Amino acid sequence: MECIMKKAIFWDSDGTLLYGNESFTISIVRAFEEFGYSMNEETARNRKRNICSWDVPWKDHSNKDGEQWWKDLLEDIRAFCRENNVRDEDIEPLCISFRKKVITYEYEAYPDAKEVLHYFKENGYENYIISNNFPELGSVFERLGMGKEISGYFTSAAVGYEKPNKEIFEYAIEKAGNPDIKYMIGDNPLTDYEGGMNAGLTPILVHNKVEGKVCCESLVDLMGVIEE
Repeated sequence: MECIMKKAIFWDSDGTLLYGNESFTISIVRAFEEFGYSMNEETARNRKRNICSWDVPWKDHSNKDGEQWWKDLLEDIRAFCRENNVRDEDIEPLCISFRKKVITYEYEAYPDAKEVLHYFKENGYENYIISNNFPELGSVFERLGMGKEISGYFTSAAVGYEKPNKEIFEYAIEKAGNPDIKYMIGDNPLTDYEGGMNAGLTPILVHNKVEGKVCCESLVDLMGVIEE
């Protein structure tokens, strides 16, 4: 009796399936402007580096769920509001608006993303997203029409570890049923490639060329690299 191998591909999001973006920075600026306050992108960008968990990946936040992750981040946004003279009555609605803007931001997929996800699903692979990102990331892929091609989402905000920490990969692998064949596809040589390899996945870089690493210029090129 032939043994059927369980196959999975774990995909990064931003820079891999989705174009890189500054959704958090832009959402801070837009939320401030909505309530009549000026905020420049550089100031917002500098603050974002101090509040997003993926900018301090060595910190373990596995004792928090996705909602607590948001609560902690919004507490930092509240402090940022006070530092920038936002009126007390505007702080809470501004924070609520910021969160909504992050989730509903105009994320854009690479033109070949859906095609490639569908191709590998049709060839027996389960597609999973593993990303240093907010817990509602799945809604972005649903909105972009890729939800049916994806079997699950593992975001650092929900899992409690950031890539390249081994724990987030091990968690995803276990939840995916410990597939026999497993790839990690991403654009970052450290968080995606090295992180995935250290957890036992076969890594491939896309949209990035690094000497000594397996690289593909585009997503569609993966069809000729990953075994069917």
